[in-house]
Amino acid sequence: MTRGRTVGELAEATGLSVRVLRHWDQRGVVSPSRTPAGHRLYDADDVVRLHRAITLRALGLRLDQVAALLDGADPDPAATLRAHLAGVDADLRRRQVVRDRLAEVLDRPGDDVLSTVIREMTMVGSYVHGYHDTEAARLRDQAATLADLLHEGVAFADGAHVLEPGCGVGAQTVVLAARSPGARFTSIDLEPGQVAAARARVAAAGLADRVDVRAGDVHAPPVAAGSIDDVVVFFLLEHLPRPDEALRALRRVLRPGGTITVVEGDHGATAFHPDSADARAVIACQEVLQRHAGGDAGIGRRLHPLLTAAGFDDVDVVPRTAHAHAGRPDLADALVRRTFTAMVAGVREPALAAGLITPERFDAGVRDLLRTTEPGGTFSYTFFRATGTRAASTTSVTPTNPSRA
Repeated sequence: MTRGRTVGELAEATGLSVRVLRHWDQRGVVSPSRTPAGHRLYDADDVVRLHRAITLRALGLRLDQVAALLDGADPDPAATLRAHLAGVDADLRRRQVVRDRLAEVLDRPGDDVLSTVIREMTMVGSYVHGYHDTEAARLRDQAATLADLLHEGVAFADGAHVLEPGCGVGAQTVVLAARSPGARFTSIDLEPGQVAAARARVAAAGLADRVDVRAGDVHAPPVAAGSIDDVVVFFLLEHLPRPDEALRALRRVLRPGGTITVVEGDHGATAFHPDSADARAVIACQEVLQRHAGGDAGIGRRLHPLLTAAGFDDVDVVPRTAHAHAGRPDLADALVRRTFTAMVAGVREPALAAGLITPERFDAGVRDLLRTTEPGGTFSYTFFRATGTRAASTTSVTPTNPSRA
């Protein structure tokens, strides 16, 4: 009978550090027995499990995922691995964007290469708004403030299966599900933290029985082709380097006759009084950084050609304008202070790092945006809501929307 292997011997044999092995023990990935003196001792089964864990870890899976898979505690290992593959694909797309952008910047002649790279590469391949708690609160405020404006007329029939890609923290998800009490939803997001937050929000709203929140990529939705009745997209396309590819992927999962609803903003449709060059400069910073990240803060105006090019039929786009003024102090606070200004103010550090603006001008611009909420001020922002269908046939017959209530 072999005595087993110590943590030091196993570290030397596998190339993992003793510290890593101890951490994996604490996380339940590989937990060996202990000697009477308290030292770790790995038997043959522990070593086999360790090598399996190393393989799964090399795929990029998190330690909790590795432990659940090895323990048989994951109810659907294939779904976990497919979701991970979608994340790998998304990461490869982000890396390609970064690579192409860096090559483009370095091909330009210039003396101060470092400053140019920092300016042009800030936010490339990143989510411009970030995933911090302040941003999550802003998204919840935005959904609550704009629910009637953006969701009016958006409802799905009883029994409809609705796909919501890019669900984020679930702010729009709970509104959509509450307005369509007979529909079931599959809501997906790439970011694990967002998925967890959305699940918690859905559960708190008492909707978990018909809203399935899972990890997934809009470019390869984790549903069968032709299985979805309706797709609904809120504020996602503006962050994608290739929104056309995402729309084509969404069309593939729609059944013939299925519908798509897309809501996006357009910073170019912002109007406010008193006007301010500094405020415009701050808004421009957010637009530039979003463009560096591969997105488009003005995508609202592009929805009709985007959906048409992706193969959708009966495409229609309706502008929905929110206008805050002294008669609507609630909207001025919610829309201007807690939604729009909070969004652009959130890019202060990357804007300064990129050399897009001075600290003094940025802060002045934020103050001027907030000035529009005071007596005599006004603020308008226009969202665009697009709808379309996947034709039931290749003929020019106008399809119906059977799942639209």
